[in-house]
Amino acid sequence: MTNGKLSRWPLTVQAAHFLLALELLLGVIGLILSIVAAVTGMRLALWGLAVLGATLTGLTGWILARFPKRERRVRWGATALQAVTIASSLVIAWIDSGFATRSLLTPGVLLPGLVIAMLLTPAAARWFDR
Repeated sequence: MTNGKLSRWPLTVQAAHFLLALELLLGVIGLILSIVAAVTGMRLALWGLAVLGATLTGLTGWILARFPKRERRVRWGATALQAVTIASSLVIAWIDSGFATRSLLTPGVLLPGLVIAMLLTPAAARWFDR
C-alpha cells in the first residue's frame, strides 16, 4: 500500500493542492472581512454571506487535510465543492450587481475552475485511484 506522502504527486495534483490552499487563505481573509462587515452593518444578508463563507472555507480546509489520503471520493468531493463555489460566486455576483462577462473573471470563478480542470486530468485520476 502506498502512502500519499511518500509517493510522488503529479504536477496537476500539486497545482490543485496549491490552488486549494490559496483558496483557503483567501477564504479566511474574506471570512474575517465578512464578519467585520456583518457586525458593523447588522444586516441579515451580511450574516448569511458570513455563514456561506465559513461553510465553504471549512469544507475547503477539510478537503485539503484529506488530500494526501488519495481517496477517490476526496477527488470528487473537491470537484463538487469547487462547482458549488463557482455557483455561489456567480449567484452572489448576479444578486449584487447583475451578471456580466466580467463576473466570470473573478477569483471566485477562476481558481475553482482551474482546480476542477486539474482534478479531471488523467494523471490526477490515476493518482487518486491508487
